[in-house]
Amino acid sequence: MKAKAVPIADLVELGKWRADLHVHVDSEIKSQRYNLVPLYDIVIESKLAMNPNEFGSSGFFYIGLEHVESITGEPQGISLLTSEQVRSRSKLFEQGDVLYGKLRPYLRKALYVEPPYTKGLCSTEFTVLKAKTEYILPLFLREILVSDSITQVVTRFQAGAALPRISSKDLLSIAIPVPPLEFQEACVSKIEHSRRLRQELLIKIDTISKDGQKIISEVFD
Repeated sequence: MKAKAVPIADLVELGKWRADLHVHVDSEIKSQRYNLVPLYDIVIESKLAMNPNEFGSSGFFYIGLEHVESITGEPQGISLLTSEQVRSRSKLFEQGDVLYGKLRPYLRKALYVEPPYTKGLCSTEFTVLKAKTEYILPLFLREILVSDSITQVVTRFQAGAALPRISSKDLLSIAIPVPPLEFQEACVSKIEHSRRLRQELLIKIDTISKDGQKIISEVFD
């Protein structure tokens, strides 16, 4: 048997060795109130893909990682594109899906697909999840996936130094707490209220910023 000493730095660069996979880290998911259920039991990973030209000339919504705000999951700059702008085969998404960014998962990018983005294509850097709604609600799932507790575990699975990713298989193996649907519905109601309030505040901030510029413009009159 032959053995060869390899510098740890070389292994790290290749994404073949990470200290947190070889030592105990107290970042396991725990819940005293609810059972932990692996994601593969409560969601379905959609692997459907299409060529952009299959949408015809009407165009389609395209979502890349750059279109999803970290943590909040707010859409940013999503627009209708054509096959001239997106040429590669991409994943198909539909209303109600949760798009989880598997590239640099520590950025916590996950989008709950809702109107007006009812159907379209997205980057292959997303894992497209369809919640089994008899167990978990999509928006509740999205919030769970970007939580501190889940992110701590996700980062232990990521591999690759320059472009760290988590595989769909590893993501789906993670067990999360699943409360009763009644509790989830109450949480979702509060989350939706917070999202509406945030949008209202952002509009106010934008208005205030423009008012400031209007005041300053009088200097140049």
